[in-house]
Amino acid sequence: MSDLARKCRTMNKKVNHIDKIMGADDGAIFMASTLGVFVILSLFSMYLLRFIINENRDMGHYIMDIKARNLALSGMERGLQQYRSTRSPATIQGTFNTGNYNIVYDTLRNESQSNLPYTNYVCMKSRATIDKVERNVRLYLSSFPEAFCMSFYGNNEGSTTFSPAQGSITGPIFFRGDISTTIVNPTNTKYTSTGNGGILLSSSPPFPSLSTTDYEALLNSINYSHSGSSYNNFALSFDRVNDYVKINNTNDINLGTHTQRTIEAWFKVDNKDLSAKQVIYEEGAHIRGLNIYIYSGSLYLGGWNEPNNESNWEGTWLSTAGIQNNTWYHVALTLNGGNSVSNNALKGYLNGVEFGSGTGSKLWAHSGDITIGRNGGTKFLQGGDNTSVGEYFGGDIDEIRIWNIARSQAQLSAMKDTVLSGNESGLVAYLNLQENSGSTANDQTSENNDGTIYGATWTYGPFVYTYNGQTINLSQYSDSTFRFNGDLTLTNSTVTGTGYFAVKGNLTIGSSTSFNSKITVVSSGNISISSSQLGANIRKPVIVYCKGTCTFSNSSTFYGLLISKGSSLSISGSTINGAILNYSQTFQLNNSTNIVGSVVSDYSIQF
Repeated sequence: MSDLARKCRTMNKKVNHIDKIMGADDGAIFMASTLGVFVILSLFSMYLLRFIINENRDMGHYIMDIKARNLALSGMERGLQQYRSTRSPATIQGTFNTGNYNIVYDTLRNESQSNLPYTNYVCMKSRATIDKVERNVRLYLSSFPEAFCMSFYGNNEGSTTFSPAQGSITGPIFFRGDISTTIVNPTNTKYTSTGNGGILLSSSPPFPSLSTTDYEALLNSINYSHSGSSYNNFALSFDRVNDYVKINNTNDINLGTHTQRTIEAWFKVDNKDLSAKQVIYEEGAHIRGLNIYIYSGSLYLGGWNEPNNESNWEGTWLSTAGIQNNTWYHVALTLNGGNSVSNNALKGYLNGVEFGSGTGSKLWAHSGDITIGRNGGTKFLQGGDNTSVGEYFGGDIDEIRIWNIARSQAQLSAMKDTVLSGNESGLVAYLNLQENSGSTANDQTSENNDGTIYGATWTYGPFVYTYNGQTINLSQYSDSTFRFNGDLTLTNSTVTGTGYFAVKGNLTIGSSTSFNSKITVVSSGNISISSSQLGANIRKPVIVYCKGTCTFSNSSTFYGLLISKGSSLSISGSTINGAILNYSQTFQLNNSTNIVGSVVSDYSIQF
């Protein structure tokens, strides 16, 4: 037992010794592990600190970059404002807070020093710097106007060469055909459908479509009355079926021989494009006579005196296509002839302007009555229905005046808008149609050449009014819209306020009249502008929408958009700042006319 006990005690001592050894190693391992973790955490902390420093540095750079970009954009906005107000490409420099910006205009090249694609382009470059951060912004600008960038002409179909007799085009141009390289400015960009005289562009640009809904709605909103007119005018309406007015045979008009005659009338046709004649006035028959009628879109005036033992005048007819539907016009025929046929004896006038002259003689006595609104047996240029009874007129007629003198253009123009007294020298019949009831159109002269009304009904006639030396403030009218039904003339007057100026008729603007604000001018008839200014500047433009002939003359100035929808557009000795959208077949530039902007025309320009 003693040996066994002794062995047990010895074993316990060894076990205790091993436990002591094992306890010392655990402490060392723990201390080593702790030190290792500390080193790792220290290294990670140093890396993390470096990352945070770099991130802060990058974030600061990003913030400065954003500020520089915003400063460049702000500088560009200032550059745009300058360009809009002055169109002057002057360098701009400025500072904001701690940054600097610089704006330059390059009229030749872009940022890569390549040529600009069009001569009317400008490359605006804005550079901004804050500390060492720089930002650049580029923007292409087009010269006058913002609306169009390229001019093109679409009616030629490649049959002729565009070669204006005088003048040149300095902007881009597309022409359907060939362009004469000796006439058009060689520095501009030219496109042609053939490749001759310019860059080949076989597929022509589509002509801009224009919605006329708003313009037509504005014209249709115009009523027959107008508070500014002091003369309440009436007329007769003809249905193109069986309506007419008849004046009996009289020595004053047709039963006597007359070397001089003048026939005047106001008319408004419903449909000018009918293939049937629509007679406004006629006297005589197919041997001797005079007539005024509409046929296939044109107005005709004619006279003839066929007998060989008289003048053997086979007939002369003058015509103009310058009329529109549902628009009042003044027409006049004058005859100043002798015993034989002579030149310029017969003349035609529309709204006081001569549109043609031809041969003629005096008119020997002829029967057949005098008829308004229907043919009574006269002859026509087109033939076919000579001697017929019918050819009724569809529309309104007013103010029939018959003279036994040849009135001059100055007299016609001065008095066409004036109510006559009836005792004027040479006036032998004056039907002013002011009865507004009954079946008799009373002659206002002492000759008693009354007219008998068959079927025609009473309606309103043209309102003809002149504003002279007045100011029209559009803000004083409902919807800021000035509406006028009839022909209106403005002389030495001013139109102010933002809004609409609508005339259901012809509009004449002359003698230093001005439109000084953002105004839309709409006319169902002709617009004639002389010695006047429309639009204060390019930031206060005027939009003109003309359905008839449009004429600028005598140093007139225009800022804005001109839309010509009638038969002709003529600009003479005037300046157009902005854009022209032309649908007119006749487009003329005369007497040093200057267009600062763009032209988009469906037809070629005649210089």
